[in-house]
Amino acid sequence: MKLGKLIIDIDGIELSNQDIEILQHPYIGGVILFARNFSSAEQIISLVKNIKSLRSPSLITYVDQEGGNVQRFKDGLTLLPSLSLLGNKYINDPCGSIKLSEELGWLIGYELSYLGIDVNTAPVLDINYGRSNIMNTRCFSDNPNNVTLLSEAFIAGAKKSGISSICKHYPGHGYAKTDSHVELPLDIRDFETIYNKDLMPYKRAIDLNIEGIMTSHVLYKSVDNYPPTISEKWLQILRNDLRYKGLIYSDDLSMMALNEFGEMEDNVLKSIDSGCNCIFICNDRDKVIHILDNIILDSTEEESNKIVKLINDNYSKDNIYKNKKRLKIIENLEKISEKKQIEITI
Repeated sequence: MKLGKLIIDIDGIELSNQDIEILQHPYIGGVILFARNFSSAEQIISLVKNIKSLRSPSLITYVDQEGGNVQRFKDGLTLLPSLSLLGNKYINDPCGSIKLSEELGWLIGYELSYLGIDVNTAPVLDINYGRSNIMNTRCFSDNPNNVTLLSEAFIAGAKKSGISSICKHYPGHGYAKTDSHVELPLDIRDFETIYNKDLMPYKRAIDLNIEGIMTSHVLYKSVDNYPPTISEKWLQILRNDLRYKGLIYSDDLSMMALNEFGEMEDNVLKSIDSGCNCIFICNDRDKVIHILDNIILDSTEEESNKIVKLINDNYSKDNIYKNKKRLKIIENLEKISEKKQIEITI
């Protein structure tokens, strides 16, 4: 059975009968896990094993483990700093900051591999323009070059851990003020400005063979009448101008930003027609069921093969809590934490 295009969520810390039935549907390709699905490292390891036992090849497991305000799994793992602290360190210690960013990418990937996770939806490549009400500490820096260098190091570290990465939010969410979870954000800048600044980190990530790129739900009015998730123009730029050959992921289609462009079912089709390979739909099980029952979402052989390659076979078999590299990195991270964010919980 091929892996499908849809990536969905589950409600609890174990699989329900409905979860099991839906996850076996051929249009499903993965599961994204949230804080509500996590009670301990041991529990999430068991949950992931149960998810992966349902299909062959196994479903892909995803999580948002960025650091700072966006860290889904905490208890028993390292409490991660926000990416902005690395950017702050870069101002006075660029070499040290780049080294630490690579270490952070490895550390997150190492811990997620221990849990059985395949893909981390990080790093954030957005530029902090000081305008967004949700992106500020999630961004490495307000300088595109610094974001490029720090994200390059983070991705390199993640690759060494064996985890796959999805960078986001193409082509850049940092200039738009509002939150796409609740409304449609606007970016009125011209294409040349966006291309020269916001796309700089993506060019390097593509050179590093990033496994996935996630689209934003921002409307760039000077470029297209549709946000990138449902914009053939923006995704052609990604494929043709930036020469990206990996998987394109939509951001969560249940976000309210897309409401004015149609119903969920319509936007799924628009997203696929525009060029998205994988579609996130979270926190709306009824809509997922409706979509599975009413539209055709066949994956191509090429898409399915790319998705299967995300399976992480590099699971940590050792005692991660005694791993000397991990402990040293945690010690290094403590030095940039202004609020003592880093701690080890065994």
